[in-house]
Amino acid sequence: MLVQSPSRIFKSDLSVWKKENSCILNEMIPDEHSGLRTITEVVFGENETFDFNYQKNSTVLIIVLYGEIAINDFKKPVSAEHIFTLKSEEENILNLRNNRQDEKADILIFELKSIKTDTFFSVEDLKINKRNHLIQISEKVEYPNFIGLYEGRKEDEYALHHKGKSIFGMVINGAFEFQNRLLETRDAIIISEIETLEFEALSENALLLFLEV
Repeated sequence: MLVQSPSRIFKSDLSVWKKENSCILNEMIPDEHSGLRTITEVVFGENETFDFNYQKNSTVLIIVLYGEIAINDFKKPVSAEHIFTLKSEEENILNLRNNRQDEKADILIFELKSIKTDTFFSVEDLKINKRNHLIQISEKVEYPNFIGLYEGRKEDEYALHHKGKSIFGMVINGAFEFQNRLLETRDAIIISEIETLEFEALSENALLLFLEV
């Protein structure tokens, strides 16, 4: 008999989208006791901008789902092949702008509590060159972080790196089953009191990510 660990599910079809700075966004606040403060999805129209306010002692991870964005005055734009990470001791604002004409852009912003005091930003390459396998998203983030692209009916498991932490999982595209729980595109879950999470892809080209918080 499968015993389900305590969890909280965030269903995308129950979420509320709002318009801000001409962009459409959806914000999720998972658990005030975890290291993950907020997850924000922002959809940009042509030439649209969005100001993201982050708290002090934060690590901000930005994943571009499609399109390309410019961030503040940084020279290098960030596209779906890149991961942007910023760590700051002070609260501040990131000005994000759709960098391509005649195209939309869609991004995910993860704001985490920094573990160590530091200040930096970086742009890393993200290459998902192996299917049915979890790969690290960023070497700069202090929390274990992984992403994986799976074929239908493929099974895998995630083993916690740090005992006592929770797993935050988000389905970016497709459908997965986590301990008899069905999660579909943009659904998310936080599972606690667990050491190993088994999961199965229920669709082709199913994409998910994990953060250990």
